[in-house]
Amino acid sequence: MHAIQSAHLINLLMSYTPSLFLAMKVGKHGIIIEFTEPVTNTKRTATYLPEVPAHEGWTKIEAIDSLVRKAGYSGEITESVRRRIRLTRYQSTLFSMHYSEYISYVKATRGGVAPAINGTSKPAMALS
Repeated sequence: MHAIQSAHLINLLMSYTPSLFLAMKVGKHGIIIEFTEPVTNTKRTATYLPEVPAHEGWTKIEAIDSLVRKAGYSGEITESVRRRIRLTRYQSTLFSMHYSEYISYVKATRGGVAPAINGTSKPAMALS
């Protein structure tokens, strides 16, 4: 079996911080929202990487409203709905890594346990 040696982009997510509703900077922070729908009491959650709102040219409110829709809420987005949102912001670093480098990283940080395929214990490739 030959390992694929192409480089892949990895987005390392870090510095998760519960935050005030609008205390995020477009293009700097990724955002996770969680809220409960006012009528059905259904819990909703969604996230955007930092690049998404910046790429779309959204304001903070537009990014939040888009996440509300992404979470599956189809009702009217009012200030009352926005006040229900618990927001967590995070930062990310984008870098390139070959699969063999990833395997080495996993081996070093997880005691030699290979990454699983689809949640099984079958290794993605043998660690040598």
